[in-house]
Amino acid sequence: MRLFLGTLLRGGLLVTSRGRYFLTPVRAGESRATPLAVPEDLVGQRVLVSGVAEGEILYEARLLEALPPISERIIEHLLEEGEASLKDLEALCLPETRRLCALVIGHKKASPGAVNPSSGLTEFAFNDELSRLIEQEVQGVDVQRVYRRTYETLPHDINALSPDFIVSLHCNAFDRRASGTEVLYYHRSSRGKRLAEIVLKHLVNHLRLPNRGLKPCTAEDRGGYLLRYTKAPCVIAEPFFIDNDEDLARAQEDTRGLARAYARAVEEAARVL
Repeated sequence: MRLFLGTLLRGGLLVTSRGRYFLTPVRAGESRATPLAVPEDLVGQRVLVSGVAEGEILYEARLLEALPPISERIIEHLLEEGEASLKDLEALCLPETRRLCALVIGHKKASPGAVNPSSGLTEFAFNDELSRLIEQEVQGVDVQRVYRRTYETLPHDINALSPDFIVSLHCNAFDRRASGTEVLYYHRSSRGKRLAEIVLKHLVNHLRLPNRGLKPCTAEDRGGYLLRYTKAPCVIAEPFFIDNDEDLARAQEDTRGLARAYARAVEEAARVL
């Protein structure tokens, strides 16, 4: 997010010393860049606008303030004389923005996923409780828990929230002996891979189970539908094998600590993605 000083025109246009920008309130990558609504009384006025510039388009544009001539001259003078930088002005003028993590609870109550044969604990039940603990532990990042209506509608439901990144909570299962931690990501997403690296690091450091590594997925692979059709970087976390009694015992030994590991991963991802 940057700060722009310029003259506001009809049609959502801003003329600055850097060039002319089309202002739109939508995020980059959304299907249609609709123009920012410009109040008639601000047409022709010098204004401060925040946004994300890509070429001649200013995404997530927001009108901050219309400047009287004296304020405009003071700002321009400070910038020209080097007594204040654009970064200084941005720190003063731009509202603090918090990143949003969509925290997806894998499966649903009616179709709860994998089960531990000894205790009957399901993948959904474990992660439903865990998601609430993660939400309590995360600091400085907004978290929105997401429940599945149907698998087909899940990417659409998540995209409607416009999250900055997505972590889907799951548990592995195989033959009651397989053990370890792995994280899945879409194979063509470099940001998804970076998110997967962050999540895997924190989960392995906490659980100390075998590191099964990163798993790149295509749209046809297990979990690939979600990874492919969500717009933000997305990962599927498989921290342990729920059908393995020893893996489950390790996770339940310190469930709050596991939630804290996820929370630290979310906070790191919010800083670097």
